[in-house]
Amino acid sequence: MNRSLLKRTNVRIAAAVTASAIALAACGGAATSSAGSAPAAGSGSKPAAAAGSGRVLPVTTNPISNTATAKTLTIDEVLVENNVDATGKAVDDHLEVTLANSGTTPLTGLEFFYTFTDPTAKTSESYYATLPADVSVPPGGTYTVNFDNSGAPGSVPVNEFSLYATSQNALEVKVLASATGAAITTATVQKDAGGAEAAD
Repeated sequence: MNRSLLKRTNVRIAAAVTASAIALAACGGAATSSAGSAPAAGSGSKPAAAAGSGRVLPVTTNPISNTATAKTLTIDEVLVENNVDATGKAVDDHLEVTLANSGTTPLTGLEFFYTFTDPTAKTSESYYATLPADVSVPPGGTYTVNFDNSGAPGSVPVNEFSLYATSQNALEVKVLASATGAAITTATVQKDAGGAEAAD
């Protein structure tokens, strides 16, 4: 009888320890830095959005601090719908930005600050993303960045619950792009009503 009671007590203790370990692990996961999240107040650090790393959250301010004046970086094209892959096959609508470099050296240190505005609902949200240090826009060439959670080269993670993904209203999409030694460049496009659509 006492042995049976002791066995049940040990099972309860083991279950409690397991539950505590799971709770601690969950807390630890939530405490890690989130891709695209706002920096802590006074930290001076910038949020990072490396492909496949954590959650992507809106930011309240633009963390890009680039005072360069050389106009070698431009946004060649911004797509928000009717996207196609490299073979020309239609793919799901997503933000796609093609950068161009008119300079004579590669442009690195690529950063993006982009805003989705829903004029109908009178709301907006902004995001910040960076590309790895080894990614560059070649001199006299272009580089295309897909904001699509694919994890493929040339892509950055996105918030699957963003206005872009959930709003059925027409949206204004504004993109700021920055590179080391080049002036910030901007572009604004309109996305038709209907939300993020499936491939056409």
